Amino acid sequence: MKSLDFEYDKYRLSDFGFIMCKFDEDGIQTISNGSQITFNTVSTLGGSKHEFVSTSYKDCLEGTFQICKSTCENHSDMEISVSEFRELMSWLNRKGFYKFKFIDDEYLDIFFEVSFNVSRIEVDEKLIGLELKATTNRPYGLLEPVSFVINNMGHNTKGTILDDSDEEGFIYPDTEITIKESGDLIIRNSLDNKEMRINNCIAGEVIKLNYPLIESSIASHKIQNDFNWEFLKVINKYRDKRNSYTISIPCVIKITYSPIVKMGL
Repeated sequence: MKSLDFEYDKYRLSDFGFIMCKFDEDGIQTISNGSQITFNTVSTLGGSKHEFVSTSYKDCLEGTFQICKSTCENHSDMEISVSEFRELMSWLNRKGFYKFKFIDDEYLDIFFEVSFNVSRIEVDEKLIGLELKATTNRPYGLLEPVSFVINNMGHNTKGTILDDSDEEGFIYPDTEITIKESGDLIIRNSLDNKEMRINNCIAGEVIKLNYPLIESSIASHKIQNDFNWEFLKVINKYRDKRNSYTISIPCVIKITYSPIVKMGL
């Protein structure tokens, strides 16, 4: 990682007069990229073969890097004062996951949700740097949210979007549907052919799906009873990322989600 700065919960490291750095190390390093898959198998044939059962991500993404004062910019010495240290600890060492981004063109739209543990780097009993161990809440990063609008004005017509994720599987996007004609709404994705059904929709009704919740702008529509609880999906298959939705009645559908990025910290 060649970045010198990062943004964490809307503040930048440079706002505090610090930069990313590395102390007393050189040469080539091997760094985990995260997204480590655990393959679950069952032994057969006396142990001569292990049959595949399932996969899972065992651990969330982690990364470690160091910071020091940006002495070239503010012409101060390297030692970090108690007040500076306390300010950084208040910002970084918190009981929650917050949005983290490297300030780097290649990482421009990639973010992680992170919390830090902090270690001190001292020379001759002077605090000159900090080592930050970042722990995320996922085994991968995310892209900034993207939105697609499908303006479907016919019956049983199609709308298509492309999933930009690096991960095979599916995501439940945040979905907002504005009904243009009363009727039963049925949406089918060509990649799994499963059917999302909401009966008794009303023209002008706005339906919001944010897994595992669904709500309607019309209080009299008991939508929980009319929903088959098959949420809309954005699906990704290797070399087949085109989601083609067949939609039964006229409506406008806004789909918003963060594509998965298999990049490490």
